[in-house]
Order: sequence, then structure tokens, then C-alpha cells
Amino acid sequence: MNQDNYLEEAYKMRNVLQEFVRHPRDQTPTILGLREHIFTGSVSSLAGFMSYQETSFVTIGQRFLADPLRVRFHYGHPDIFDRMFHLTRGGISKASKTINLSEDVFAGYNSILRRGHITYNEYIQVGKGRDVGLNQISKFEAKVANGNSEQTLSRDIYRLARRFDFFRMLSCYFTTVGFYFNSLISVVGVYVFLYGQLYLVLSGLQSALLIKAHHQNMKSLETALASQSFLQLGLLTGLPMVMELGLEKGFRAALSDFILMQLQLVLLGTRLLTTGQIGIDG
Repeated sequence: MNQDNYLEEAYKMRNVLQEFVRHPRDQTPTILGLREHIFTGSVSSLAGFMSYQETSFVTIGQRFLADPLRVRFHYGHPDIFDRMFHLTRGGISKASKTINLSEDVFAGYNSILRRGHITYNEYIQVGKGRDVGLNQISKFEAKVANGNSEQTLSRDIYRLARRFDFFRMLSCYFTTVGFYFNSLISVVGVYVFLYGQLYLVLSGLQSALLIKAHHQNMKSLETALASQSFLQLGLLTGLPMVMELGLEKGFRAALSDFILMQLQLVLLGTRLLTTGQIGIDG
């Protein structure tokens, strides 16, 4: 088990258990989500990146999924289940190792399909250790992506889509397969942009267009051909992390951590490139 706990958090268990009885009957939670504290972030720079990403997901991400989107399910986090509700409605998890590769999320699917209510609280947290090696992180991301693709083939997600309203269905789509589809489009777009720029430069078409735009005083074309935006699409994925760190540590500390992370990424890429060149030369 990679879960940890703290003495000061254990005193809050009474408040957490009261969440199951203080709500109106139709809003009694069947799955109560808790936040996590990633304590392995100081092991290495890669562990720090994973810790920042996981921290933003288990705080601001989970908070937004639970309310107002109402599409938070169960993601293997320290959630508290209403045991009687789930055991009398098909059980906690699924058994197939192929289509139910991400078996934990199907507990959330079952809960929503059976008129359950999933919520999320942040006044209590538990510790969690994450993978700290590059291979382990890569395998974990691959497992999550494969499990998400298998979810789209399941009858559970089909039934959810049939019962959701339009906006909740779109929210569910983007928080499942839509996220990976958007990432695929972003990666393909980067490749198309880079190879397109390379073609324009090597063919001489870019210089010809710039000369023509200069002679005809076409400032918009010159700007479009010479534009290199600093705020690119990849930096927007780090915005939730900066906002959450700003709320918890202050925006000065969040900005300094973000800049330090970018510098560490540059050093890591340089080290990997140098190691690869040494391996090729050797």
C-alpha cells in the first residue's frame, strides 16, 4: 500500500463520517472523496513534477469535477464508500482485466448509474507515495491511457452517456477520452507546425513570402510568418498547478516553483540529449 496517514488528520474522522448522515436523503454521498498529500516529491526532479501534477489533480481538478460538473467518479484515491449501498447494487469493482483495466473508476460508474451521489471534501488529507522513476511514471501514464480507451468500449459509459444531460455528457467526455483526444490533436498539431516551418524554410517559400509582404506592406502576413508565441498551448496545462500552488503557498512561491520546474526540465532534456549522443558515439 502506498497510502499514509497523519495523527492530526485522524482526529477529523468523526467529521468525515458525519458527512454520510447530515445531508438530506437524496444528497447522502455514496462515495466521499478526500485529498492527498504527495510526500515523495523531494526524491528527484521527476518525482517533483509528478507530485505537482498529482497535487493539482487531487485538489483543484477533483473540486471542479465534483461541483459544478458533477462528473467525479472514483480514481483510486482514498475515497470512503458507503459499503451497504455498493454491496447491494453490484459490488465495488469489476473483474475483467482487459475492458476493466482501470477497475477503480467503474465503482464510480456503478454508483452514478444506481442514483448514487459522489462528493469531495478537502478538510482532511492522507499521504500518498507516487512513482519516482522515469520508467515507472511512463508505465503508469500508459496504463491510465489504455484503461481509458477500454472504458469507451464498456456498457457502463454507454449507459451514463444515455442518461446524462447534454452539458454533463460533454463534461464526462472531456474528463475521460476527450482529454486524450485533445492531447493527441495538440501533439499532431505541433508536428504539423514544425514540419510546415521546416518546409517553408528549406523550400525558400518563407523568404519569398516575406519579401512579397515587405514590398506590398502586408504587416499581418509578416507577423503571421515570424510569430513565435511564448504562451503556447503546452504552458496552459500548467496553469491549474500554478493556481493551486498560489492558493496554498502564495503566488510568489508558485511562480518561483514554476520557473524552477522549467529550468529543471531544460537541464533534464540537455542531460538526456548528451547521454544519447555519448551512447551513439560510443
